[in-house]
Amino acid sequence: MNYHAFSHGQTQSKIWLCESLEPYIPDQAIVAILGSWYNVLGFMMLTRNRNKYQSILGIDIDSEAIDVATELNAGWMIGDRPKMNNIVADANSYNYQGFTVVINCSPEHMENNQWFDNINSGALVCIQTSNIDKNDDIWKVVNPTRSMEELTKKYPLSHTILQDTQDITYSDWGYKRFMLIGVK
Repeated sequence: MNYHAFSHGQTQSKIWLCESLEPYIPDQAIVAILGSWYNVLGFMMLTRNRNKYQSILGIDIDSEAIDVATELNAGWMIGDRPKMNNIVADANSYNYQGFTVVINCSPEHMENNQWFDNINSGALVCIQTSNIDKNDDIWKVVNPTRSMEELTKKYPLSHTILQDTQDITYSDWGYKRFMLIGVK
């Protein structure tokens, strides 16, 4: 297990996302979280307000990550009406028909933007990324976004609700985290 999923930057970004996105999520939302990793975000969303969601689907291409996501979220997956499911799939080829909310906090790790093209018009979309552009063993950035302006050009929305930037700062380094929320 990679404990970086629970690092300061990861958790602060997810809390920021929850606080910013929750006011716009429709009741009984059907949510897809792309590049979900261990689906800590889905866990946080259901912990914060489980009655808001009909279901949350975590999608990741890494089967080991999905195994951890399934263990971490086991409590949300029991009963006759589970709130959570996690699957191994390529977010770029997945069909998002029927999802009312689509979240991607890792577009920098996806080689192209086909996932965005697969989202239906009218869906609520939340995208988070950073200005980190290192394609090394730690960061693995293959689709960098260096500014909010670049983010909004890559992912054009029919209606923008929020564009925001958060500085993640440490004593010897830092980076910017960008968030875009709107309707496709």
